[in-house]
Amino acid sequence: MTKLKLFLKSIGYSVKLIYHSSGMLMLVYLLLNLSEATITLFSAFAIKYILDNLVGGAIRINVLLLWIVLYVVSLVLRQVNISVKSILYDSIFQKAEHLYDCNLLDKLAGLSLSVIDSSKGRDMIEDVRYTKNTAVYTAYRAAEAISLFYTFIVAYIVIARFHIWFSLIFLVLTIPGIILNLLFDIMSEELRRSKAPDVRRFSYYRWMLTDAWPAKDVRMYDLTESVKARYKEEKDKYVAANKALDKRKAALLILAEAVQRSGEIIFTVFVVYTAIAGKISIGDVALYISLALTISDSFAHMLFVLTMGCERAANSMGRLFEFLNIKTDGEKENCRPLHGFESITFENVYFKYPYTENYVLSGVSFTMNKGEKMSIIGINGAGKSTIIKLMLGLYQIDSGQILINGYPMSDYDIRQVRGLFSVLFQSFAQYHLTLRENVAMSSLENIENDAEIERALAKSGIFENNKLLFEDGLESNMTRQFDDKGIELSRGQWQKIALARAYFKNAPIVIFDEPSAALDAEAEDRIFKDFQSLSDSKTAIMISHRISSARMSDKIIVLDNGSIIEEGTHDQLIKTDGLYAKMYHLQHEKYIVKEEVV
Repeated sequence: MTKLKLFLKSIGYSVKLIYHSSGMLMLVYLLLNLSEATITLFSAFAIKYILDNLVGGAIRINVLLLWIVLYVVSLVLRQVNISVKSILYDSIFQKAEHLYDCNLLDKLAGLSLSVIDSSKGRDMIEDVRYTKNTAVYTAYRAAEAISLFYTFIVAYIVIARFHIWFSLIFLVLTIPGIILNLLFDIMSEELRRSKAPDVRRFSYYRWMLTDAWPAKDVRMYDLTESVKARYKEEKDKYVAANKALDKRKAALLILAEAVQRSGEIIFTVFVVYTAIAGKISIGDVALYISLALTISDSFAHMLFVLTMGCERAANSMGRLFEFLNIKTDGEKENCRPLHGFESITFENVYFKYPYTENYVLSGVSFTMNKGEKMSIIGINGAGKSTIIKLMLGLYQIDSGQILINGYPMSDYDIRQVRGLFSVLFQSFAQYHLTLRENVAMSSLENIENDAEIERALAKSGIFENNKLLFEDGLESNMTRQFDDKGIELSRGQWQKIALARAYFKNAPIVIFDEPSAALDAEAEDRIFKDFQSLSDSKTAIMISHRISSARMSDKIIVLDNGSIIEEGTHDQLIKTDGLYAKMYHLQHEKYIVKEEVV
């Protein structure tokens, strides 16, 4: 797509964005721009007639007073116009920005983690965040260009009628500045893009020094000076690169400005000489000089707006359109309705994470039916958690297929698929919100259901002697992020809250991904008992380093290097005497040793 087409598409996108957020206010803004330009031009003509009446011999008081009044009125109207336009601008811009952010959040929510997790994806997301101003400004630039063109045409017609050749001087001498501005803007944009990873890096170092989360480590290991040195080093590189570009820009733009203003000086001398020769009046001198400056500035500004618009469209807006064209999980028509859960099947599934070479899963095949309890066993990095991520549709498989109720997962609306699952992730989220909100995040439509929230909390072990541990109950803030009286929790307490969140959703499939990683022995035992006591209507998956917990499962799959090397019940796998049996016996002996030592 050419830059011009991109620019036109960008105008359409921007106008549509503003229309949906502010209605027809953009049209009002355009009319205000045109009226301001008209008032400015009228003021120049009013000055001409005032001067001509003052120096033209007999002064006609009535005519003079009329033009003075009209001039004063035009000044007042212009100021009122500017004020109204400023208020309107702020209102339109804020609403359009808000809508842009909402659209961006909707898009991000539907993107596969393969996009968000990659360095390329993060750079693109950072780009589209940065593009917000450009996306809104483009419509303003179009309105401004129309206004400038109108001003330029009216002023140029007047000057051309006076002297066609001198009128062309302005147009020629303004072009070098426009070209230089365009070139430096392109260079600035390229520099910003090339330095995007560096900006993320020094921003991360700054976060380490300013955020409460890493504060303990920073102080404990006396990292302030070393991290600050890294921040300064990275930031200095970025600043130095920008400074070098700014120096070149300043020097060349001063030269371009001198060239442009030289044309105005030459024209001014010519107008004065013509007046001395008696060919034009003093009012004409004021008018022509004023319009000459208007032509020069409006032409330069108009071309700058158009060329910069095309260039920005080719860069920032082009990147935005590329981002918007990425297919999201929710953008599917004629989806197969998902009525409950009967089975999930992996058929010869191969998967590697984006921008990596090695497969994490290689030819994985298994079936899990409604009501079954399954354990996934394997050493770290075997691909256990990856299977869960693929079940949830967080990533797209490279080959093979995943079937739900006998049909490909891709046939369904992914949101319905995810609705089947309630998951306690190994890397669980810690929301800086109230206890109620933390638990109800899995089913926000039931956030006011205190009984169910408390049931989930009791099941996860947050209750003690049938009483909630926190003074303000469900309204307790879980951190001091927004409330100095908030509660700072241990990792084990956070995991219990995450477990309550999983229970609260009450989905047909429950997944525990290393659920005992941060829990005390009592809470750990409670989870395993819950796993064992789940009714036949519930399906459950357990990923745990506690091999003994797998004894409660109807089916165990053993992963090694991304492949299923064993599958069966606990007794069957012990008899096979493979990897599972080896891991079980090693862990069993470790616990016996611990008991003997105690």
